[in-house]
This record gives sequence, C-alpha cells and structure tokens, in this order.
Amino acid sequence: MDFPRIPKPHVRSRLLANRFYAPTYFLLSEELKRDHLPFKLKSTNSVISGKGKSRQDLEFNKEREWVLLKAQELATGKDAALADELNEEEYEDNGEGIECGCCFSSYPFDKMIQCPEAHLFCKSCMTSYASNQLGEHNPNIICMDQSGCKLPFPESELQRFLSPKLLELYHRVKQRKEIEAAGLENLEECPFCEYKCVIENAMEKLFRCENGECGAVTCRECKKPDHLPKTCKEVENDKHLDAQHVIEEAMTRALMRNCPKCQKSFIKEMGCNKMTCPNCHTISCYICRSIIIGYDHFVDVRPLFSLSPCMPRQGGSC
Repeated sequence: MDFPRIPKPHVRSRLLANRFYAPTYFLLSEELKRDHLPFKLKSTNSVISGKGKSRQDLEFNKEREWVLLKAQELATGKDAALADELNEEEYEDNGEGIECGCCFSSYPFDKMIQCPEAHLFCKSCMTSYASNQLGEHNPNIICMDQSGCKLPFPESELQRFLSPKLLELYHRVKQRKEIEAAGLENLEECPFCEYKCVIENAMEKLFRCENGECGAVTCRECKKPDHLPKTCKEVENDKHLDAQHVIEEAMTRALMRNCPKCQKSFIKEMGCNKMTCPNCHTISCYICRSIIIGYDHFVDVRPLFSLSPCMPRQGGSC
C-alpha cells in the first residue's frame, strides 16, 4: 500500500471521486503535507489481509509505474531547486558570488547570463526582461549594463534561461520582424494568424493558410472567410438583407396575436378590435388580448384625453 497510515475509507472515497489511481495518488500526497489533515492518521500501518486471490491488472500496473516515476522526478526536481537555493544563499552570505548587473544580488557564475562584452545578469532578471520585450513584439534582447552596452545576447545564452514557450515566441517574433524588414513583394498575411507567404498569381482569389493550427481559407480582397462564388459586394448586400429581414420579423411579431385559448397565431389586416380566432373561433380583444363576448367589452364614448380604443366599463373585464 502506498499510504498505509491513511484510513482505508478515506482512500476509497478519494478513489471513487477521482476514478483513477494517478490523480488519487497525488491528491493524497498533497493532503499529507497539510497542517490540518482531513483524516486522522492511524497509529500503525495497514496490512493486507491476504484473503482472496491476487489479480494482475496490466493497465493499473502501467499507471502505477508511471506515477512512481513521476513522483521520483518531482522529488528530484525539488531537491535540485532546494540545492540551488541553498547554494545561492551560501554564495551571497560568503560574498563569493558574482553580482548581477541588474538586481545587484550575488549568484554562482554558472547561474549567470553574459553578453558578448561579459556583462553578467542573473536568470531571474533576464527572464523578466525578455518576457517584457517579447510581450511588446520586440525580439531585440540586448545588454542592460549601466555602461551603455547595447549588444544583443547570443542565442546560445537565450536558450539557457528562456522557457520553451518564450523561446518559441522569440523565434516567431524575430522571424516576423525579418520578413517585414525584407520588404517582399506580394507578401500577404493570414487574417487569423501570423502565417505569411508570397502569392505571385494575381488571379488567385483565395489565401490558403498552411499553419497547421489555423488552416483558414480567406478572401484576398475582403480578408473574410471564403465566400466564393459570391463576390465581396454580394456578401455585404446579404448582410444588409439579413438585417432588414430581422427588422421585418420584429414588426410582424408586434402585429401578430395568439389566441388566448388555443394559442393559434393570426394577424389583424383590417376592421375593429374584436378578433375571432380562425382555428377555435374564440373571440378576443386585439388590444388587451383577453377573451370577450360580443361588443360589451368596448366603450362607445371615450374620454377626450384617451388615446386607447379599448376602454373598460366600470366592473368591466379589460
């Protein structure tokens, strides 16, 4: 058992909630590190009773093998990080480290990044500086020394501290700047990503993005998704027609009434406000939409200040 001092009911509840062994293992590992445990540790280790036949599950064995390997990697990584931290603190306390040209803290030489003029900076400062530069789409990661040195850091140094994502972003931004500086004729860019290519055929109407994560096919003229065989103007006209259609539908809904009894829809074309349902023949008022009998619902003489053709009598239903 991996957690012999954790009560079995707690282990079972976590396993039922997470369904798989791997997430349950890491969850229980994290729970053991808490100051306030969600369970009471057993005073003795649990033992396997030995009842029943032992069954081999190849899939489970593979999952457990991966979990143990991952746990070992995490432990090794934490140990290495702790060792580096202690090493840096020791260098700083003893005054034996090299001062960073940005934050002025001391670090071991192998943890420093240097420009071609041997100006040294710590990885933390370089990572923060490079992230800001790339965030502004600027691939020029140059020396920050107070002497005024502006030499760019070589790529071999960038690879030492940039994360894989930042390094990928650096290459992408750098490539984009180089393409823009080249001033290539007939160079076009995908409207949905940064993919660019040269299209020499002036009769070609579509731009086909070859970026595997995009793959958009767009119109070269209006930069909208492919709408052939319609022209760009026809597509715009269709949009106006769609907007007009929405307005017309809204006006129709304003004129339309539903029978208060059978809910059948109908429209008043002409005549008075006494409406007869074409389906169930229920008589209703067009204004207040209530069921009425004859014309008693309507008032012949209305006050001068009233704009409504539907005025209730005293004790009336409208």
